[in-house]
Amino acid sequence: MSEIETYRQTMERLIEEIWNQQNLDVVSEVFTEDAVMHHGGSGDCGGHDMIGIPAFRDGYMRPTQAAFPDIQHRVLDLLFDGDKVVMRFQGEGTHMGEYLGFAPTDKTLRYEGLVIFRMEGALIAEVWVISNMARVLAAMQDQSEA
Repeated sequence: MSEIETYRQTMERLIEEIWNQQNLDVVSEVFTEDAVMHHGGSGDCGGHDMIGIPAFRDGYMRPTQAAFPDIQHRVLDLLFDGDKVVMRFQGEGTHMGEYLGFAPTDKTLRYEGLVIFRMEGALIAEVWVISNMARVLAAMQDQSEA
């Protein structure tokens, strides 16, 4: 199997098994143990970093899935360059629980994002995530209060 096919299979598992089926047991089969997630850009640019599977599984994935129990993602684009994979994605889910300080709205959240992954073999070792989720949530919150 080619490197690109290996990377493509990893991305499919990430989206389908971890996000869409909410099977967090698969996280250790898709990420390296010490993987780094740069959320909102690197720390130097105002984002924050999560290091290791427990940090982003329990500090990011679980809370997201709890707040949006029906969340689904789909890949819009996948690009490959050496050990990097770039994914443009779209997410959608019903805002049923508190998230990022936003009270539940019971409305459907639709957002988009861009992720760059650095791969080590078939596993994700580093992630840079940028999305408009917080901005869309804030707008939904404003509409709920109006």
